[in-house]
Amino acid sequence: MHNSVGRGRRMAAAGRRKPCCLCILPQVPRRILRAAVNTLPRASLSPDMPAQPAWGLAALVCLVPLLLTLVLHFISQRPEPPPDPGVINLRQGLMALQGGMQPPNLAQAPVQAVTLPLSMPRSVARQPLWLVLPFDIASQPQGAWTLQVLHRRQLLVYLDGQLLAQSVAPEQVDQRSTQLKLGSQMLHVNVPPAWLGPGRHELQLRLGAAESPSVSSVHLGPETALEALGRSRGWLHGLRTATAVGALVVGLFLVGVWLAHRDALAYALAGAHLLLLALLLSPYLLQQQPLPSPWWRMLLDVSDVGAKALLLATVVRLARPDDGWAMHWALGYAALGAVVDGAAAALDLPWNDFSHAWPWWALGSRLAVLGLATALALRALARQPRFDRVATAALVGLSLCLWAYVSLFALVLPGWLSVVDLNVVAHAAWVLWMGSLLYRHFVRSAQRQRELRLDADAALAQRTRELQASFAALQASEHQRMAAAERERLLQEMHDGLGSQLMTAKMNAQTGLLSSSEMASALDGCIQEMRLTVDTLSVADGDLGLLLASVRHRAEPGLRAAGLTLAWQVAEAPCLPVLEGSGGRELVRILQEGLNNVLHHAQATRVTLRSEATADGRHIVVSLLDNGQGLPCRADSVAAAGPPQGAGMPDSGGRGTRNMLQRAQRLGARLSWHSPAGGRAPGPGGPGTEVRIELPVGRP
Repeated sequence: MHNSVGRGRRMAAAGRRKPCCLCILPQVPRRILRAAVNTLPRASLSPDMPAQPAWGLAALVCLVPLLLTLVLHFISQRPEPPPDPGVINLRQGLMALQGGMQPPNLAQAPVQAVTLPLSMPRSVARQPLWLVLPFDIASQPQGAWTLQVLHRRQLLVYLDGQLLAQSVAPEQVDQRSTQLKLGSQMLHVNVPPAWLGPGRHELQLRLGAAESPSVSSVHLGPETALEALGRSRGWLHGLRTATAVGALVVGLFLVGVWLAHRDALAYALAGAHLLLLALLLSPYLLQQQPLPSPWWRMLLDVSDVGAKALLLATVVRLARPDDGWAMHWALGYAALGAVVDGAAAALDLPWNDFSHAWPWWALGSRLAVLGLATALALRALARQPRFDRVATAALVGLSLCLWAYVSLFALVLPGWLSVVDLNVVAHAAWVLWMGSLLYRHFVRSAQRQRELRLDADAALAQRTRELQASFAALQASEHQRMAAAERERLLQEMHDGLGSQLMTAKMNAQTGLLSSSEMASALDGCIQEMRLTVDTLSVADGDLGLLLASVRHRAEPGLRAAGLTLAWQVAEAPCLPVLEGSGGRELVRILQEGLNNVLHHAQATRVTLRSEATADGRHIVVSLLDNGQGLPCRADSVAAAGPPQGAGMPDSGGRGTRNMLQRAQRLGARLSWHSPAGGRAPGPGGPGTEVRIELPVGRP
């Protein structure tokens, strides 16, 4: 029944909830997506017609990364905000293809006019050159000024022919650096105020010939004004920092989820991919490389290969988990690329020197991996349109477009466009998407736990009601059984005790053999029997002393009339659980039967009723000891065995003795008969007989 309750609760909850894949998205994008999907040809729902892939939706998703790449390009190329009026922006100058360590004479050297940002074409990229930027100062600066140069590769800075700053030693300006440097660097120089007198000045930049040099911007002005300008440019650095930290945190969480659920391989692949992305972004954030060259570049190049392979593997697991060939392709590329790119990094092969085969391999293999990942994501989207597959395909396509854009115009065709490394945007989007998947995983887990808890509570409540109903029925049945058993015992007591005496008195009265005094005596015995039964029923708390006192009070007059003296040796004893309820009546009947045996068969003059505790304190012994003729031989009998034969017991082995044994069994007591010595004594004062009843102190 509890299964049906839980199933009904889940069906009701499913009817109220939205699809889980859209649970974390706002309503407006959801409606736009539904409208776009509804306008495209969709699969037929007829059971006898196969579903048709939604290639129209896949084609629409292909346009999104291209449009985003164009938008990001124009955003990166927008002009800088106008600087502070006190800041000089040096954009117009002259370029001279000339070596040497001293600024050239512009009147004698061949020059050409240039405008910043400057990116050298490949034809002159490996030649030393000078960039001369003239500027005017109207009045002597009052405070310290700062020069900022955003450049790429080695650089020497001269002001009016005097060396002002350098990124490397002058003799190393044309040598290729072994340090791994990504993107552009900012050179900050404090300019002495004495160098900036009123009039015209020239800033000369000596650019090295080993790499493709570039100068993006040159600003000169007060330090506070340049700090404000630097903050306006810092969005890309802030994005890289946030993406690196987010990739590290989300990647560790995804790996932790995989460790808890080893069957979810997609979480392990996505987590490892994000951790490698965090490592690839670290050169933009570290001031110095943590490993010496070429080990640092080897680590980054191999990590880049692993990141591309893991991206492909993650897409396979998320979109088409049955594509084993694609997973093998990703594994093979990771193994081969790690060896080839690691060796190229160890040999310090440049990325932009296409006279070697390695740059073609590096760029071509990465393009193939990203293209395959995009194709698999689009194929999965076309076969089963879902929002998570739309997002995955769009983000993988964005990674492909941005990587191709940066690689084409920064490495293959330098100088065509001034590009910024926008791969961080795709990385940031992928980190957010993986974080949303992780969030959705925990939301689903929480919802599942809540549903299971509700089902368990409902099942427990149902089971509790069933057990309560069963217990109530069992309790009613037990009450009925106990009432019937109690009635049976009362009937037996009345039949064996009061009923037997009344029947005997009636029979004697009918024969006319009883006188008035004898009839009164017989009726008095019946009354005494009735009072003894009532006294026994009134003691229900197991008080042994009160029960024995009732026996003495009711039995002593009859014993005295028969010539027997009843001695009282009862010690104080605790209330016994075995005597609670009807247990006291069982003990009284055993003692009553024992006294009757002494009265009719023992030929005794004295009987002692006593109680004492055993040496270990676990039993209370109640005994009847007479001074009659005793048993024919020394013998013992317990409640679980048959009684002994001999004197001191009426109807040896008859009904009375059996009743005593049965009552002792119901009490859980040990009943035994004992004669102090063997042989039968001729008269009173003989060895006598002892009836011992051992009652347990605790509950049996």
